[in-house]
Amino acid sequence: MGMLQTLELENFKSYKGHQVIGPFYQFTAIIGPNGSGKSNLMDAICFVLGEKANNLRVRKLGELIHGAPVNRPVANKCTVTMNYKDDNGKLRKYSRTVHGSSSEYRVDDQVVTPQQYNAEMEKIQIFIKAKNFLVYQGQIEQVAMKNPKERTALFEEISRSCEFQSEYDKLKHDLTKAEEDTQLNMNKRRGIAQEKKEAKMEKDEAEKYQQMKDEAEEKQKHLFMFELFHVERQSEEAKEELQDKKKEVASLKEKYGNYEEASMAKQKTLKKASREYHKLDKEANEKEREVTEQRPRFVQAKQEQIHLQKKLDAASRSLNAAEKMAESYAEQEGALKKRAKELQKEKADAEAEMASQSQEMDLQLSESQTKEYSRLKAESVKKAVQYDHKLMEKRMMLETERSALKYEQGRLHEWEGKVKRKTDEIARQEKNLEVLEETKANFISALKDEKAQLRLTEVSVKESREKLEKFTIELTEVSRQLSDAHGDTQETERNKRRQEAVDNLKRVFPDKVHGRLVDLCTPSHKRFNLAVTKVLVKHMNSIVCDTDATAMDAIQYLKEQRYPPETFLPSNSLDVQPINEKLREIKQPAGVKLVYDVINCANPAARKALQYSCGNSLICDNAEDAKSLAYGAIGHGERYKAVALDGTLFQQSGVISGGGADLKQKAKKWDENAMRKLKDRRQGLNEQIIELNRTKKKEMDVDAKRSTVSNLERKIEGCSRQLQQMRQEGTAKLEQELEVLKAELEAIPPKIEELESRIEDIQKDLTAFEKKSNAVADEVFADFCKQLKIPHIRVYEEKELRFQQERQSTLKKFDAEIDRVQQELEYLKSEDKSQRLKTEQDKVRRLENELESLKKREHKEEKVLKKLEKELEDMKVKLLERKTELEEAEAELQAAKKEASTVHREVTQAEKAVTGLQNELERRQQERHRLLHNAKIQQIRLPLSSGSLADIEAEDDDDEDDSQPTTSQVSKEQLDRETKIHLNYRDLPSELRKLDDEDKIRRAKEQLEKEMASLHSMLGRLAAPNMKANQRMEEVKEKEQETTNEFESARRKAKKIRTQFEKVKTERYRRFMECFEPVSQKIDEIYKSLSRNQSAQAFLGADNMEEPYLEGIQYNCVAPGKRFRPMDNLSGGEKTVAALALLFAMHARNPSPFFVLDEVDAALDNTNIGKVAQFICETARKEMQLIVISLKEEFYNKSDALVGIYPQPANCTVSGVLTLDLTKFRQSGASGDTTMMP
Repeated sequence: MGMLQTLELENFKSYKGHQVIGPFYQFTAIIGPNGSGKSNLMDAICFVLGEKANNLRVRKLGELIHGAPVNRPVANKCTVTMNYKDDNGKLRKYSRTVHGSSSEYRVDDQVVTPQQYNAEMEKIQIFIKAKNFLVYQGQIEQVAMKNPKERTALFEEISRSCEFQSEYDKLKHDLTKAEEDTQLNMNKRRGIAQEKKEAKMEKDEAEKYQQMKDEAEEKQKHLFMFELFHVERQSEEAKEELQDKKKEVASLKEKYGNYEEASMAKQKTLKKASREYHKLDKEANEKEREVTEQRPRFVQAKQEQIHLQKKLDAASRSLNAAEKMAESYAEQEGALKKRAKELQKEKADAEAEMASQSQEMDLQLSESQTKEYSRLKAESVKKAVQYDHKLMEKRMMLETERSALKYEQGRLHEWEGKVKRKTDEIARQEKNLEVLEETKANFISALKDEKAQLRLTEVSVKESREKLEKFTIELTEVSRQLSDAHGDTQETERNKRRQEAVDNLKRVFPDKVHGRLVDLCTPSHKRFNLAVTKVLVKHMNSIVCDTDATAMDAIQYLKEQRYPPETFLPSNSLDVQPINEKLREIKQPAGVKLVYDVINCANPAARKALQYSCGNSLICDNAEDAKSLAYGAIGHGERYKAVALDGTLFQQSGVISGGGADLKQKAKKWDENAMRKLKDRRQGLNEQIIELNRTKKKEMDVDAKRSTVSNLERKIEGCSRQLQQMRQEGTAKLEQELEVLKAELEAIPPKIEELESRIEDIQKDLTAFEKKSNAVADEVFADFCKQLKIPHIRVYEEKELRFQQERQSTLKKFDAEIDRVQQELEYLKSEDKSQRLKTEQDKVRRLENELESLKKREHKEEKVLKKLEKELEDMKVKLLERKTELEEAEAELQAAKKEASTVHREVTQAEKAVTGLQNELERRQQERHRLLHNAKIQQIRLPLSSGSLADIEAEDDDDEDDSQPTTSQVSKEQLDRETKIHLNYRDLPSELRKLDDEDKIRRAKEQLEKEMASLHSMLGRLAAPNMKANQRMEEVKEKEQETTNEFESARRKAKKIRTQFEKVKTERYRRFMECFEPVSQKIDEIYKSLSRNQSAQAFLGADNMEEPYLEGIQYNCVAPGKRFRPMDNLSGGEKTVAALALLFAMHARNPSPFFVLDEVDAALDNTNIGKVAQFICETARKEMQLIVISLKEEFYNKSDALVGIYPQPANCTVSGVLTLDLTKFRQSGASGDTTMMP
């Protein structure tokens, strides 16, 4: 935050000339004697910040010039300049100059308007009106002693919400006036409305009188027309019905003859159908026996084929293994034969080559040289005899050892071959074991599958056997129940016909027609049968369906099929009352339940129909409880429909209906329904038992599968024995032999090493003797060698000898390799696998032939089985058709007999109906005559379309009792004349014309008579109406419209003013609370800091939180260690601390860059001075720059710098200025420089 650097004053008040005051530190204290001009410095600060003259202790601006108050101004202007360093460290200048009575404002030496100057001040958080930068001398005590309203005014000034006060008060006054005008117009409007209501009542009374009069006449006319209309309709219906009945009688007589003939024909058809059915049934049983015999043969063939196929698979795998082994042996044999041929050829080539070499190597000696060689050789031998004897002995020993070494080497080669062959034999044995293991695994897998199929078949057979046993027991029980309840009695033809109708409807309309209500639900206990029947009696036999459309289609179907009429309950159109849950909580009388709750309904589609039929009816244990509930004698006097267990029903209206024999007969419907279900169950059980008896053939499959499982188990056991034998006798023995061979083989290498060591020693001795012998030979053959030009005779002898040795060695190697190959060939020939391969091939061919034969057999058996099954299925279809035909024939015969009987009864009833209709028609004609006669007498203007009431004559017009004309009084001729009179019934309401039920017609007539009597009675009670009521009503309407317009205008005006008022109110409240709330939240913290005690408390609260600026603000402080006391009872120091806390809190809300305090410590004691000074020091160094005018050393010695103001001798007050930097004293203890500003 920025800070005040210096002030430059020129001829301002007591500061003569140009003076610079400052620099100002964070905490600067201004001191000086009274009257020296300290307050003038405060005025200079306020002046440069834009304060008005009346707040600077002068009447006009010109008095601010030095000497002006004593009429000796030293100049014609005065200036105050504030050098201010902003937040960025930039130095800015704000100047204000007085010229006469006007002010000039400058910012950074640029002239600006007062408004611009104030705006610049506000940018650095200086608000002149709010005085957020200054506390005047004595203001502390004023702040402490302010009352709540004055504190509110202080906050209004600080928050600047007072700027809205005048507008707020004006708008509030306008709003009050507008609302009063609106209310006045509203009251005026209510008065007009009352007047309109009275006028309307008069008009309504007049209209009502005339309307009632017209309505009474119309009602009377409608009554006569209603009676005549229905009399004529009933007469026409009687005529039509009479004609129809006459035709029906003739038709029924003819129909009766036809049914008699049809019954005879149906009887013959039934006998023929019965014979055909029994014949076909016998053939079907015979065919089923053939199928039962054929199926095991097919199953056996199929099982044998499966078993043989598995054997063939195993044999094929063995054949493949044998073929692979044979191929391996053949390859080895071919390779050995080829090797033998190659060795023979190599041997021959070696012999030829060595012969050629022998010729090339021979030295060609002449005969004399040969003789000389022989002589010299003999002489050499003679001289070296002792050495030659030793050499011979050593050579014999060497040959012996070499022979032994060769033998051992041959043995080594032989045993290595034996080990290799034994290893190969073990490998072949393991291969055979693998094949056998695989065969065994295949058998185990097949056994597992067969066992699984066997278990499934056994479970199926067991379940069928258990079901058969269970169904047999259940059939016995159902038959017993039917026998005990006499349920086997024959149903009546009528009930059968009705049940057949329901069954057909459910078939034709699946999932739409659900059945009769009595079939869809049952009482939860037999004791409820009578009571439930009483409640449901109207709808027990009704058919439940889903929609009206389904009901209409079902009715049409019943008509087409000539079934009796039925009542339907379509769920979508039923008006169902919701269940009253409170009825389930009735505790008294005991045992009360909803009828709906004692009925079990398994089908959800029928629950709505059941609820519709039951409603909220209650069921009680006895009639007394039911009566109490129905008449409201229990509880809060509410009435309920209640029925007792004996069937006595009590209505809320007081109507009582009992049970009796008829109700008991109807209650038997539940038992009949149960009997019908038992019969259906018996029929279903019989069909299931027949079907289960047919599945006994599966027992044969069980035996076949058990046989297959046994065979597989035996084969697995054989494989296991063979494997065990091979492992124990074959593999183990071969491994033992291999171990012996390996042991023999391991013993040979040490022997060879020993022999080689001995040969080496002999070779050394032999070399030594050879040297000695060679020395003697060299001496003897010296001249001879010179002659042959060879170094010594051994060149000749060794060349020949070495050649012969190498030749023999090479030939021996070839012979040994050829012998080894021949031995391996002989072994392979001894292990010939062709015979085994041939055996496996023969076995596979044999199994393939057997399998092909079994397949043909299976195909044949399957073909026969399918043919038999097809023939059986065709027979069953025909049998079912014959059964259907037989049943239809029986039904047709029964229907024909029934129809004949019914038609006969209908003929009798129709003849009776004809007589009754003739009497009814005559009675209706007499009734019409009476009505027309009365209308003529009472002068009722009936609308006629033809004829005249003048044609009506009464033969008993002079009768005093005005009795109705009787049949004897009115002649047939008179009635014929009246047939020419036709009424126009268009004026008669359609709902009255549509009535066709006698009971509804009677109630409608009674209602019309009652309404007509009521209208006449009301007319007699009404006074004569005011005929000018309509004129008065028009006048009132005009006045109402005028008042309404005035009211709407006032209302809109009030609404507009209220909107403006609310806007000003909101803005005033916002400004006030933005200042008040932070101050109220901060003040306690500041008060604690000033008091240097956390127990100190300060509270600031508004009396009116909605509009705090309208009422006072309470400010209370609790000093440390003291009880709560009003602000007036605090000491001077406590009041000052409290006031300072409030001022600092206000300043914290709207902080200025510097805060000037004028003698705030005047009322403080030393203790409080120290606390306040410490707080100010902390605040100045953390938050803001503080400039304090103080007279107490305890306070100003805490400051960073002192500005001393002193008076100079002159005719008027002239102030001098001194500045002292105290920070140097605190830091180093050295004396600071004192500067005097002139």
